[in-house]
Amino acid sequence: EHGHVWIFVSGRGRKRPGFKYRSVEPLSTAAFELVSEEEMTYPQPWWVEGQGFVHLFTKYTGIRELYWNISPDGRDWTEHRKLAGMGGHYQTSNRRGDRVVTAFNMHPKGNVDKRTNLYFVESRDMGKTWLTVDGRPVKTPMVDPDCPALVRNFAAEGRLVYMKDINFDARGNPIILVVTSAFHQPGPKGDPRIWTIAHWSGEKWKFHQVTQSTHNYDMGSLYVEPGGVWRIIGPTEPGPQRLGTGGEMAVWISRDQGATWTKSRDITCNSQFNHAYARRPVDADPDFYAFWADGNPDEFSRSRIYFTNREGNKLWRLPYDMKGEFAKPELLPTTSGQAN
Repeated sequence: EHGHVWIFVSGRGRKRPGFKYRSVEPLSTAAFELVSEEEMTYPQPWWVEGQGFVHLFTKYTGIRELYWNISPDGRDWTEHRKLAGMGGHYQTSNRRGDRVVTAFNMHPKGNVDKRTNLYFVESRDMGKTWLTVDGRPVKTPMVDPDCPALVRNFAAEGRLVYMKDINFDARGNPIILVVTSAFHQPGPKGDPRIWTIAHWSGEKWKFHQVTQSTHNYDMGSLYVEPGGVWRIIGPTEPGPQRLGTGGEMAVWISRDQGATWTKSRDITCNSQFNHAYARRPVDADPDFYAFWADGNPDEFSRSRIYFTNREGNKLWRLPYDMKGEFAKPELLPTTSGQAN
């Protein structure tokens, strides 16, 4: 809220530390200062207006466990506190007002290849306490796979769970996007790979299928828009490297709270490389609604950055080589015209 730009750089385990940087001047990226160097992987910081940071992150303690800490200004932080340690976890988080929410899976006996189950907790008081979706206090760290935070026991169904995104409906109820799979390795043994919505109705969790795709790491983002439209932008269509991460980008729409989904259009087709990891910018402008990269998952290749508008009918690619401080993105033909 003071205009400073903060950058949280992920470390890797305990061999490579993470970093926090702060812009020296407000509303400027001209210079940054190093604030800290510490053990943190997969940082997910959330700024709560008037209160400070709630930072969710992972520590490699032999397994991938979830931690959090808080700071009023980004400089003075509380100690690292463990949120969950059921053998390991991956999470996706979000913020609405003073609520910070996270959804995560678990790794039975520390085995990431068997990641499964779906959990949800939230904090409404800057991480002092954590609650279930219906407001029941949760004791931390969570160590029991059958704890009250459990949304669905996918382990009992023999399904693996891959976290993608979390958002809120118009009433503030959480919506979680995951892909479930039958196997951890690429290839048809993992089919069906199902893009699944878990939506808290205010009384119970409702589950809906969006579509199916070809890889566990196919990742897209979930948007909730004024007027009741829910939108997913992601690599749901098979790409040129069919068994690798990613594919062709598409837009999916729901107008009934996620119960049914229709593909509104393909953004890319006949691409050279797979497209993957469509990200949702915070407070996204309609002309910068998702950004991602392409690349060949089967061999070393160039990787280029793309972005699209809300409708997915315009596609831009950033220059691979920057020859100055500024460069104009290239507007590419979309699937409504010549294939990119």
